[in-house]
Amino acid sequence: MDILKTTKTKKILTTLLFLAIITIILVLFFSLNKSRTAATEAQNSLTATGTVEARKVTASFKIPGRIESMLVEEGSEVREGQELARLDDRELGAKLSQADGAFEAARAQARLAENSILLTSRQIETAIEQAQARVSQAEVGLNTAQDLYEKMKELYENAAVAEKTYTDAKNNYILAQGVLREAQAALDQAQTARLKIDLAQAEYEAATGQSDQAGGAVHEARAYLDNTYLRAPISGFITQKYLEQGEMANAGTPVFEISDLLHTYVKVFISEEKIGRVHLGQDVEITVASYPDQVYHGNVVWINDAGEFAVHKAVNEQYDHDIRSFEVKIDVPNANLSLKTGMTARVNIIEG
Repeated sequence: MDILKTTKTKKILTTLLFLAIITIILVLFFSLNKSRTAATEAQNSLTATGTVEARKVTASFKIPGRIESMLVEEGSEVREGQELARLDDRELGAKLSQADGAFEAARAQARLAENSILLTSRQIETAIEQAQARVSQAEVGLNTAQDLYEKMKELYENAAVAEKTYTDAKNNYILAQGVLREAQAALDQAQTARLKIDLAQAEYEAATGQSDQAGGAVHEARAYLDNTYLRAPISGFITQKYLEQGEMANAGTPVFEISDLLHTYVKVFISEEKIGRVHLGQDVEITVASYPDQVYHGNVVWINDAGEFAVHKAVNEQYDHDIRSFEVKIDVPNANLSLKTGMTARVNIIEG
């Protein structure tokens, strides 16, 4: 009986061991198959890893100077055009005052030159009119004297008048000719004086040019004075402050770094085998290690048309070739500022 019982127990244990081995084999088989399936799905899915980034712009003065005041600090939210800092502007203010004074003086000279044109023109035209009137009178007098002379000459030759009468008529005729010549010379001189109008016009144009030049100097001085105010080139947050109040700033030296943290983005690389499945506007799910349960939603906004580095190198030259990658930019709204630049982001581009 003991032998039979022992034999029966061994058979049961053997059967159980066999069943356990079969179960372990099946579990390993399904686990391996599941892992392979998951690996295949992961390999075929549009997933990639990138870094959270944001548009960054440095704000700097256009002119050198000593920083008189800083109006924002790191972490401050700013709007485009908002004043961030200011330079000491006393020297530039003095130059603007000088330029204003020179401009007003030049304008006064231009007005004087303009008035000189009008005055000179009136005087010359009046003189010409008077000379023309004298010429007309001289011509009338000459015609009268000529008629009288010719009449007296005929009568004198016929002994109808005395010699003195003839001589007086002749002298009056000669005198009338001289008066006409003088009147004509005066008219020519008055007309020649019109050149003074051209000269006055040239002086006026020169004065106007000087006035315009002085006005340009005023605009330049005002522009320099306006450049003592540093304004935000974009809306965003102050993420870096490079200089402090009282320090000297050179033209173009960064004073602040402004980052648009409300509109972050992630850039990833997709292989050429998968890039055909990616298109603009495609929805994307993003996760970061800091918030594993939070899924951020974005969309594809840019796909590089040029391939980057190779994600797979050819094994031989006869059959295989390099597999290139293409950069894809994904816009990720960040209204609550939970995403920080530099975070590692896992993206999943949604298909279908």
